[in-house]
Amino acid sequence: MIEDEARDATLVEHTLRESGFDFAFHRVDTEASFLEEIEKFSPSVILSDHGLPAFDGFAALTLAQQKAPEVPFIFVTGSLGEEMAISALKSGATDFVLKHHLSTLPPAIHRALRQAEFRVQRRHAEEALHSSEERYRGLVELSPDALFVQCDDKIVFINSAGVRLFGANDSLELVGKPVRQFVRPECWKRFQNRIRVLLENGTAAPFLEQSLLRLNGSIVEAEVAAAPLLFGGKNAAQVIAHDITGRKRSEEEIRRLNTDLENRVLERTSELESANKELEAFSYSVSHDLRAPLRHIEGFVEILIATKASKLDEEAGSHLKTIADSARQMGNLIDDLLTFSRTARAELQKMRIPLADIVTTAFRELQNDIDKRKIEWKIGELPVVEADPALLRQVMVNLIGNAVKYTAPREGAQIEIGQQSNPKEYIIFVKDNGVGFDMRYVHKLFGVFQRLHRAAEFEGTGIGLANVRRIIHRHGGRTWAEGEISRGATFYFTLPKTPKEKPTPRSKAKTKVASPA
Repeated sequence: MIEDEARDATLVEHTLRESGFDFAFHRVDTEASFLEEIEKFSPSVILSDHGLPAFDGFAALTLAQQKAPEVPFIFVTGSLGEEMAISALKSGATDFVLKHHLSTLPPAIHRALRQAEFRVQRRHAEEALHSSEERYRGLVELSPDALFVQCDDKIVFINSAGVRLFGANDSLELVGKPVRQFVRPECWKRFQNRIRVLLENGTAAPFLEQSLLRLNGSIVEAEVAAAPLLFGGKNAAQVIAHDITGRKRSEEEIRRLNTDLENRVLERTSELESANKELEAFSYSVSHDLRAPLRHIEGFVEILIATKASKLDEEAGSHLKTIADSARQMGNLIDDLLTFSRTARAELQKMRIPLADIVTTAFRELQNDIDKRKIEWKIGELPVVEADPALLRQVMVNLIGNAVKYTAPREGAQIEIGQQSNPKEYIIFVKDNGVGFDMRYVHKLFGVFQRLHRAAEFEGTGIGLANVRRIIHRHGGRTWAEGEISRGATFYFTLPKTPKEKPTPRSKAKTKVASPA
């Protein structure tokens, strides 16, 4: 098996053993090892993936035809389009099987081995015909596929497999009958033309699908090939028919299942559209209906304080302040929930943008919080990325805002923004020396309403990091965090690189800056 993924090879080997095959199995993944093993191992069948990093499946097929032309060659691949499949079969491949339908591999190998065996038998038969027609008759009886000889448009010989294929009790029921009787009327002209061309040119006709008829009139689907033959001193055609009725049934079932799947996808899509409309209606209700009571609470608290302040004792004033703060917190929570809902439904408007510009915008938005603090900033080189600017701004505002908030107890607050890189993605991080967190609870960080610190210590709704994760996931990236209690935290997210992106960052490193402005 020519396969660079060992696990795929293991699945194939397991499938074949479960199907009752007894065999030795070798896996190769380079041209050199393939050439070595094909000489040393002498395979009965070659399986090959289509797209290997350094060794193309079609190149392997060419080498196999040169080194072991009799060995069946089957593509076992993750995907093979219709044009590629046709090209593979025209190039000499015996068959092809998709990796997500490995159940079709055992029948394909059985069929390939039968065909290979029959090709050997047929070659022996052709050699035997030079000395004895009887020897030929004996050999073709060994064929697992139907074989009959057609002369003057009549069957003059047929083997046991052919008797079974056409539903007869013995060959006497078939010999002498016109071939046309066993071919569907709409297929007869094509079948007759193939035999005529074969007899005129003296060349073999390759396997093609053909609808044949049994004696009882039922249809049998077959792959039919033919070759010229001298029989009884006359030009004749030997015809081979391989029953593919079962395979055609399976293909029809696959088509039916695909149709069902498409219908189910359409149904699910319709359900999702309905759910989105309901969610939009809910968001509207939250935005308008829930805000009204909050406005009333805040408004009447202000009226009470303005008109009755002199009559309220200290405890009553404290209670009113608690009511006002709670109403304001509820408003913030509604705002964050609506933002979280919109990020899942908003269409991404991706463009190439310097991440440094996004960070600058985030600083402006957080300027009031930053100006009140003395923070040592370290801003490293940041790349140009492909992302939705508005959503990426929310990510940076959340992460930088968290770093500012959770370094508040530190006299010497330090916040670093930088990047790492690998061939496939940019890794962006925001690091601080704040209060940190216990890594045992890191799985809670990015959940909705999940907080690792008391509200009395740090304000917040517990939605910001959930929003960060949702936005980055929609961009095809990842999020994670590392931290230690009282020693700070680092939050990471990734953005995929695209072919247009260059690894050279745009902004210059800045260190020990009192204010990002």
